[in-house]
Amino acid sequence: MDQQATYQQQMKEMCEQHMNQAVTMQANGMNYEGVVEMVDDNHVYMMVPVDEQGQFMSMYEVMAGMQQEQQEQQQQQMMNGQERYGYPYQPYYPGYYPYYPRPRPYGWRRLVFPLAALTALAIL
Repeated sequence: MDQQATYQQQMKEMCEQHMNQAVTMQANGMNYEGVVEMVDDNHVYMMVPVDEQGQFMSMYEVMAGMQQEQQEQQQQQMMNGQERYGYPYQPYYPGYYPYYPRPRPYGWRRLVFPLAALTALAIL
C-alpha cells in the first residue's frame, strides 16, 4: 500500500470515530466547523452551520444562540404563568401543551471533502 492510500485510510478511520460529533476540519488551507455526517471510501460529508447571508458560522455561535433562545423561552413561560394566575406554575393542563413549531435558527450546508485533501481533524 502506498503512502497516499495509507494516509487516506487513517483519515477515514478518524472521521468514522468522530461521526455525528462537532469537529473542526482543515482542508485546502481553510478551517471548517461542523458535524461529520457520513464517510465513504473517498469522501467525508460535513454539515456546516451558515447564517442568513450564507456565511459560515462557528459551532460556538450556534450553541450560544440555542442556549439564549432556551433561556428566553423559559423566562417567557414564567412570565405567562405569573401574569395569568398571579403565581408561577404551568398555565396549561397536563398533556395539552400548545404546539409551537420551532423554526431552525440557522441554516446548514453540506460540504463534501475528499479524504486526501484533509490535513487535520479535531473534536470541539
